[in-house]
Amino acid sequence: MRGVHDARNSVPTRPYSPAVIVGEWVYVSGHVPVDQSGATCGSNGAEQAIRVLENLANTLESAGTSLADVVSTTVYVTDISLIDDIDTAYRAFFQGHPYPSRTTVEVAALARSDFSVEISAIARLPIINDAK
Repeated sequence: MRGVHDARNSVPTRPYSPAVIVGEWVYVSGHVPVDQSGATCGSNGAEQAIRVLENLANTLESAGTSLADVVSTTVYVTDISLIDDIDTAYRAFFQGHPYPSRTTVEVAALARSDFSVEISAIARLPIINDAK
């Protein structure tokens, strides 16, 4: 198992890795709408979802994969009425079909009271064919 952190994202203050690679799989922890300094970005669900997905994409890139290789996501929202705005951002980042499988859950709270969305993911590393 190998941990992954992208320098463009904030450094976690809690004991977890932003992502871990196990074999050909990348397990990405829940990403939140913060900039590199840890300040919250976005004042609404759409803006926060955009930042979350940017951070998620950064982590995936550092792991050697991309959003195109995501097979599953879990979206946590503090208010399910934000889902249409979050879906708009989600569609912009996950273009084309099929979309990854997804579970969306409304939660009472996230790690900070100013967060409205958090997204975790599972991705597969690209298969490289070394055969000649």
